[in-house]
Amino acid sequence: MVRTRTNSGDVVETGVPLTSAAHVVVDGEPITVCWSTIPVACTDYLVGDVASQGAVHQPADQVPDLWRSSNSSRSDWQVRTEVMCGTCGQMIGPWALAEPGHLEGDELTDLACEVADLADQEREGQRAKLIAALTDDAEDVANRLADGDLELSEVPDLEAMTEPGVGLRGNQIVAWATMPALDGGDDPEIVEVFRRLPQGPAS
Repeated sequence: MVRTRTNSGDVVETGVPLTSAAHVVVDGEPITVCWSTIPVACTDYLVGDVASQGAVHQPADQVPDLWRSSNSSRSDWQVRTEVMCGTCGQMIGPWALAEPGHLEGDELTDLACEVADLADQEREGQRAKLIAALTDDAEDVANRLADGDLELSEVPDLEAMTEPGVGLRGNQIVAWATMPALDGGDDPEIVEVFRRLPQGPAS
């Protein structure tokens, strides 16, 4: 059986960018919850599978729920910031940790730094996978143009594109996609991979 508690604790400043924390009390236990405020989406969603889980965001002023299994020998409370992707089945969401007690000062900063490092590692890993996928897309278009299997007129003008994909900008083939904005806003990070137009039938 899983025990869940919805929290309304006191949000506290961590001093670490893109993190938030709160002091909560659950079943009489003081707990510090710390989470990343960077939205996280399924990697498959980033590379174009819109059926996969989009960005999951835990705002700085919304204390996440805690859970633990009453059937487990591990009694630590876990932070619930993730949802299951309906396509790949993986849990998707921001990093978060919980520690006993109401941490302050250096202890709170250390916990927030750990969360920030984990979130940064995850985002860099996703960016690397996204760049690899975009590289494949750009090279595929370049090869098809060189082989004459694709005409330049069939590749959209990059400036006219409203959705991620592969387009032309001058003498470059550009494959692009987006990652959620760090602040959870409407200005996503744009990731691009460039390839020069090939010399071949399409040129």
